[in-house]
Amino acid sequence: MTPTQGPLAGKVAVVTGAAAGNGRAIARRLARDGADVVCADMRRLSHAPGFDGADATDELIVAEGGRAAFAQTDVTSAEQVEAMFDLALSEFGRLDIVVANAGISPQPPVHLPEEEYDVFRKVTAVNQEGAWWTAKVGSRILREQGDGGRIVFMASIAGLVGTDSGAHYCMSKGAVIQLTRALAFQMAGHGITVNAVCPGFVRTSMTADYLEDPDRAAAVVAQHPLGRVGEVEDVAGAVAFLSGPDSSWITGVALPVDGGYTAV
Repeated sequence: MTPTQGPLAGKVAVVTGAAAGNGRAIARRLARDGADVVCADMRRLSHAPGFDGADATDELIVAEGGRAAFAQTDVTSAEQVEAMFDLALSEFGRLDIVVANAGISPQPPVHLPEEEYDVFRKVTAVNQEGAWWTAKVGSRILREQGDGGRIVFMASIAGLVGTDSGAHYCMSKGAVIQLTRALAFQMAGHGITVNAVCPGFVRTSMTADYLEDPDRAAAVVAQHPLGRVGEVEDVAGAVAFLSGPDSSWITGVALPVDGGYTAV
């Protein structure tokens, strides 16, 4: 199936945090499903530890037969978020899908008494306020267009259950889930669905070093009943579903993509 024949053919998507990890996989999956994609991130080519990609995400999409553009975007900046959506409209003519994926998780996690306030502010600014800015501007455009749309947030199992990921991270992802529910209610009358994906432990450049330790990797796998850690394609598939026509009657959902982690 070529991009022009996919279930998202004719749609335009904006994906934040698209340079690496889940965001990169999501942008590529949406493009393979037919969407034109604006790949937004702080840098066009990721500098994340362990990232070994030679090509920027938008370049990969074009090489694979899709259409894409890059928007250099700090999601904590209202001006840059506006410019990101302006690029989508000027380059591709409309907006259909907003994926608020950008987020950070300081490593290694520490307990609350040891958390630094500056780190707390950075985590909440990106994960919480960045999602708010992205959704605020994106939902306004979708509402003004008047023909529906999809908004998908990147939350986490850390927003559903207590984890050792750091209190600031758990707090920020819990806020994203509540934002999902509130915005779903507000946008329902406009035909705009709003959902969140809550990944478990996923193999990315950020977790590569951790998973190279056999004992740590075994302990992580043991927490997931399906017997493996997640891959970025698992997350991308869930986002593609929530972005597509088969999810038209699903809204306000925080969907675990976690190998069964939150089931036990």
